[in-house]
Amino acid sequence: PAIVADSYVSTTRMNGAVALSTRGVSIPIHVSSADYIGVRRAAGDLRAGVERVTGVAPMLTADTLPRSREVVLIGTLGRSPLIDSLVAERKLDVRQVAGRWETFVLQVVEKPRRGIDRALVIAGSDKRGTIYGIYDLSQENGVSPWYWWADVPTRKSTDLFVAAGRHTRGTPAVKYRGIFLNDEAPALSGWTREKFGGFNHQFYEKVFELVLRLKGNYLWPAMW
Repeated sequence: PAIVADSYVSTTRMNGAVALSTRGVSIPIHVSSADYIGVRRAAGDLRAGVERVTGVAPMLTADTLPRSREVVLIGTLGRSPLIDSLVAERKLDVRQVAGRWETFVLQVVEKPRRGIDRALVIAGSDKRGTIYGIYDLSQENGVSPWYWWADVPTRKSTDLFVAAGRHTRGTPAVKYRGIFLNDEAPALSGWTREKFGGFNHQFYEKVFELVLRLKGNYLWPAMW
């Protein structure tokens, strides 16, 4: 497959591209309710990210395909009936994805279903593969993984287009990638008490989102 070198997202229209957002309209995002909860959560983050960039939130659907000429279709192999059917119909090429560790592909598919002219499909080999693909698109759209932790400004644009073809980062060269979290007192412990009331799930929700946006897969906490 094509390995991403330059950004596959542009603010100007290209031949065969999917218009994620243009002229004040953001196309719908669809993810099966049968997919992993984490994948569905990340799809919601993609929706929020598109709104952060363009000012227009796309519709997010789970069970019924939206009525739209262009859509974003998200799913994990073996978990999403729609994605699996696209593979079976040879509309989606996952030969370099299936069976691999944390691998994803973004592919523009022509006429995936009746009434849909073009779809941007995000398919993962496993749960984290799909999540990485979602967050990769969000970053290419202009949302930094550090948007919350470091207040990195979002690149604003009214138009977002995803280039035709296949886009992937390949299989990670290092199997385990993550963050060592030193809960020093009074530095981090004091800050978490001030912001979240302690080292609770609200704090770790932000940590885990950052790890996944950075395509990590583990957290190593230092505990007192």
